[in-house]
Amino acid sequence: MKGFTHESRRSVTVDWWTPPEIFELLGMKFDLDPCAPVGGVPWIPAANHYSENGLDRPWFGTVWLNPPYGKHTGLWLKKMHEYRNGIALVFSRTDCKWFHDYAVAADAIFFLKGRVAFVDGFGATNGTGVGCGSMLIGWGNKSVDAIRNLMKRRQGLFVDLRK
Repeated sequence: MKGFTHESRRSVTVDWWTPPEIFELLGMKFDLDPCAPVGGVPWIPAANHYSENGLDRPWFGTVWLNPPYGKHTGLWLKKMHEYRNGIALVFSRTDCKWFHDYAVAADAIFFLKGRVAFVDGFGATNGTGVGCGSMLIGWGNKSVDAIRNLMKRRQGLFVDLRK
């Protein structure tokens, strides 16, 4: 397998979904998930899903973005940064070019304490979390407010980047 996997090199699936807890804590609904598997994921509160060509199709409303991790993460964050309405969940990779190009130019970042226990493509998680920390990046006041709401119930570092 090329690129990053969430758990280990022994992973038998490359699909890793945001756990329901994140959405419960955010307490908001989304209009679009442009990186969804076919049929979407039942607990991701997005009214519409793109299962193919999410980078090439028009985005609308408030977007939930848990992009494919790896060498194309920057392309997804670039599109989200240009669109500027939604929340992205990515690894806390502050050493990457995309972090300095797009994350620090967003409206807010929340560095989650601990590791996110993503749900694998078979609907299970081993509970240990990924190999590094994660962060939520928000664009737009509605998204920043939702991240602030989550922050009240999950520990981490919130950074408001609005000027």
